[in-house]
Amino acid sequence: MEWAAKNFDFVLQLSVAHLLISLVPLFLGSVFAFALVRLTPARLAGTIGTTFSAIYAIPSLAIFVALPAVIGTSYLGPTNVVIALSVYVAASMFFSTRDAFGQVPKPAVFIARAQGLSPLQLFVHVELPLAIPGLIAGLRVAAASTVSMASIGAIVGVRNLGYLFLDGFQRKIPEEILTGLFAIFLIGIAMDIGLMALGRVLTPWTRRSAQRV
Repeated sequence: MEWAAKNFDFVLQLSVAHLLISLVPLFLGSVFAFALVRLTPARLAGTIGTTFSAIYAIPSLAIFVALPAVIGTSYLGPTNVVIALSVYVAASMFFSTRDAFGQVPKPAVFIARAQGLSPLQLFVHVELPLAIPGLIAGLRVAAASTVSMASIGAIVGVRNLGYLFLDGFQRKIPEEILTGLFAIFLIGIAMDIGLMALGRVLTPWTRRSAQRV
């Protein structure tokens, strides 16, 4: 595409910004959700889940616009976008994390306890490794939605690939719009491949099992 070739440096700059504003919320939201699942009493899990479900149902643009009034950040700064996306990631990853640990085989946990493992050892050596496939699956879903929603940040002044949509529509340049779509698609694919590779590195026993089969 001629437009993309002429504006390659600009598109690359926006792509890097888009990647960063997607990765930071993905990390922050996932850590927050992980901490909630592991540290919150079980009796509060239902309330937290209901709250996250309600938050996830709110349109992202409404959150981007309303958040500065709540926390006092700038309407045109990236902070409110990062916080809003982090909340969405936390809402998604809370359920994925809870399900991942809930699917850890109970016999494996009982055997580990019978062998005298401490709670920390049980978590590090048994529960976490067995939950990794579910966690990675949840991260892949959260990453895809975050990369997509990040583009909406351009409406509130955050420069990323969403800018190409706004500018392309205003100036009636279809090539610019298509370039933004394709760049977001590539970022989403790259993050998905990266997460799949991370999952394979963290679960080498799954490859050995597949080879035996």
